[in-house]
Amino acid sequence: MKREETCFNRRTNRITLVILLSFLTLLLCGCWDRIEPDFIGLVTMVAFDLDDERGLLKVYAQLPNPAGAGQQQSNGGGGSNQAMSATWTLEASGYTVFQAIKNMELQSTRRLLFTHVEVVLFSEKLARQGIRPVLDFFEREPQVRLIARPFVVQGDLQKLMESQFPLEQFGATALSKQLASVQEEAAATSDTDSLRVMMHRLTIPGWELDLPRLIVMPEEETKKKGEEKTAKQNPVLLTGLAVFRDDKLVGFFDARETAGCMWLKGAINRHYLVLQCPNGGERLTVEIYEMALQLVPWIDGSKVHFKASIFAEGRLQEFSCQELSLEEAFIASLNRRLATAIRNEASAALDKARELETDVFGLGNLLYRTRNKDWQCFEDKWKEIFPEVMVDLEIEATIRRHGLTLAPIKIR
Repeated sequence: MKREETCFNRRTNRITLVILLSFLTLLLCGCWDRIEPDFIGLVTMVAFDLDDERGLLKVYAQLPNPAGAGQQQSNGGGGSNQAMSATWTLEASGYTVFQAIKNMELQSTRRLLFTHVEVVLFSEKLARQGIRPVLDFFEREPQVRLIARPFVVQGDLQKLMESQFPLEQFGATALSKQLASVQEEAAATSDTDSLRVMMHRLTIPGWELDLPRLIVMPEEETKKKGEEKTAKQNPVLLTGLAVFRDDKLVGFFDARETAGCMWLKGAINRHYLVLQCPNGGERLTVEIYEMALQLVPWIDGSKVHFKASIFAEGRLQEFSCQELSLEEAFIASLNRRLATAIRNEASAALDKARELETDVFGLGNLLYRTRNKDWQCFEDKWKEIFPEVMVDLEIEATIRRHGLTLAPIKIR
């Protein structure tokens, strides 16, 4: 009896194993939709502009050029060799983004894939008209990753797309690194570092969008007529903010106003300020390495007020004054000068935002999160209320370090 049960169990196990293996074969994924690498063109940078003559949307796409990666090609009968570009830029127009991309593919020997897009550029002209159509495409297209970095370009967009960067092989890599470096080391541009953050800012209540601004530099001039150019300059300058109301560009913040905006967002990693010495004449430089922000809203009838408490710590990076005194009065004077400089930057940002009628600081969003009942009263007319909002600035700034030396160098 036991022997029969053992044989039955063995047969059952074998049947179960066969059924399981048969089921697992159904889960094996084949490459039914594969595309050979030789037929793929990976787009790393994409840009959007307006075609005014035809009333269409213009799209640029930059791809790595496999044929130009350090190779040389003959330059006609002269026998001289010229290096091929490491990138290739395509251009096409259409009534929609998708149509423009499909028109672009008619010019390419490879299928365009947008899974590796690192940088997205908007021309100033397009941004002033509105970026909503482009964002709708990004939200629906599964290929585009939302970690791509967005910029607004002031200047010739096509020229930027075709430019060579001195330290990087690809434009997308150069711009991505440039943004990361500036955001880490200086309060000179926006903290919006991805499409995900950009779309989030556009959808949450009481917070308008700002993007990093790229300024296309003019063509480099040669030293003398007929002389070859020396090392090329970087084709773009990354500085300031492109400020939006809804999805439309309404203006720009300069470097000082940008720093003030970062103070009021609490988004400063590093920042430097040049101050005048207490005894006048010479200058000193303070680098901010730590900051904190506390924003508290309060309502007085129909008036909205905010108290912005900014705490900053810095160190001396340069000191050209005659003497660095450790007396309490001298140190207090330096701290007051630093606090005044911070206040001036924040005030400049507030004045410009009121002028443009755009809340890029997220003050309305703070009301939405902390005093929602009050926000419901102001929400529909916040754009009209914001220019009248009062922000009381309270600055506490301290210089805690003086570098590797205390006294300035003495020249005999």
